[in-house]
Amino acid sequence: MDYFVPRYFAGFRCKMGDCRSACCVGWPVTVSMKNYFTLLGLPCRKELRDRLDCALRVVDHPTEEEYARFSPNWLGDCPMRMEDGRCSIHAELGEEVLSDVCRLYPRGVRLWEGQYECSASGSCEKTLELLLDEEEPMTFEHLELDLTPPPYPGRPSPTEGLPMDMELRMKLIGLMQDRSVPVGERIRRMRPHLTPDTAETGRREDGLETGFRLLRYYTDRSDSIREAGEAALLRYGSDRALYRSDAEAFGRRFPEWERFCEQMLVNHMFFTQFPYVGGTGEDALRSLEAVYGLLRLLTVGNAPEGREQLTDLCAAGFRLIAHTPFVRSVPAALDGASGDGLTEL
Repeated sequence: MDYFVPRYFAGFRCKMGDCRSACCVGWPVTVSMKNYFTLLGLPCRKELRDRLDCALRVVDHPTEEEYARFSPNWLGDCPMRMEDGRCSIHAELGEEVLSDVCRLYPRGVRLWEGQYECSASGSCEKTLELLLDEEEPMTFEHLELDLTPPPYPGRPSPTEGLPMDMELRMKLIGLMQDRSVPVGERIRRMRPHLTPDTAETGRREDGLETGFRLLRYYTDRSDSIREAGEAALLRYGSDRALYRSDAEAFGRRFPEWERFCEQMLVNHMFFTQFPYVGGTGEDALRSLEAVYGLLRLLTVGNAPEGREQLTDLCAAGFRLIAHTPFVRSVPAALDGASGDGLTEL
């Protein structure tokens, strides 16, 4: 089938057992009603059948799309995961019997006016490794993929005040790729396109205080970033000024950061069909500011020593951003703050 994809996508290959942070760790994967009954009826060895029967649980408020989930074991792992990191269902029966989430992840299939789009989530370390190697601004292309779309592909959410327009999507991505200004300024330049009735005042809140409020909120609620979030909060708890010197050192250690950050945010915007993420244009802008702020605090605040640590910290951030109702939670996380100062971190 024909899919509209980012340029890097053709090079994506799952790392399988070589992944440092496997996707089936700490994430209760949901399955559709069809997937659930298919898995219950699989002809397989008794050992696998026993594990499957114990692993699957119908959720409290099931829908046809999200009917049941694989309940993580006491270590936070999917109970179907083998010691070498591979999926026991995949190993014994092949990819075609997997639930849609397991079969497709980190690939996200979306519909846009009858056309299928596909990209890979930033929560996957392999995706970020590919993006870190991308030097030129991201382009998009049509590609034939041997990939069966799920029965419930993602769709854009109407955003109040904005027409559903591919031209606007690509214009915003183009603003993110303007390398004549820092990434934070690129986000600020989106305001007239997302909130045309709201003028830029030039007065922004203290980005550090807003950022630590945001980080504290999600650190308390997310297993994905808890360790890294606590480390950053501890480091800056009594001396906010340390962040600025750390940011300068981080910039010297990773001179490619602005390019990498651009690629991650462009990928995130395409993956989520930004700005059509629900709510208003202001909500969409604030969510992007929050993504940027979290990535900055998690990376700068943990002083990664090399590429692996850098991508692991960013992937942890995207496991929160991509696998939770992040856009809806941002206003509560900001607790009355506008979020505009986050772009200055």
